[in-house]
Amino acid sequence: MWETKPYFQDHMLAVAEFYVQLVEHEREGCADLLQFDGEPACWRRHHGPGGEMSILKPDAYVRLGIGDIERSAFVEVDLATESLPTIRRKCQCFIAYWRSGIEQRHRSVFPKVVWLVPDERRQENVASVVLTLPTGSQVLFDVGLLKLGPKVLSGQDSGEAT
Repeated sequence: MWETKPYFQDHMLAVAEFYVQLVEHEREGCADLLQFDGEPACWRRHHGPGGEMSILKPDAYVRLGIGDIERSAFVEVDLATESLPTIRRKCQCFIAYWRSGIEQRHRSVFPKVVWLVPDERRQENVASVVLTLPTGSQVLFDVGLLKLGPKVLSGQDSGEAT
């Protein structure tokens, strides 16, 4: 029998709830949900700086249509179970993938990396990690509240902590 840890179950349910929020956001006429890829469909393979094979593992890849604009994002649902050094390492993985240029060649744009967190305190903590990243890469990231996830992705809530 296969068992999972409670935090893994909570995380999977939070990602599923985020998807439901996006569908509701679409039904309210706020955006068109063009694509939602959960794990592992959203994972990206690339070669790291030393030539080794790396796999970027976001929780989801989302494309939204808002009027004539299309917004895309890699989404990380953070329930405050990971340490801030772990968050930083994950950010560095996104930066390495961005530097590879693969996504830009394939889609002509690099998606925003959106961290969705449970509360304002965690939002401030994750945003403080983003501020320690190399200056040119900080713009890749937004940090917003999970309960406002669709608005953060739509640009209706700026994820003020970044």
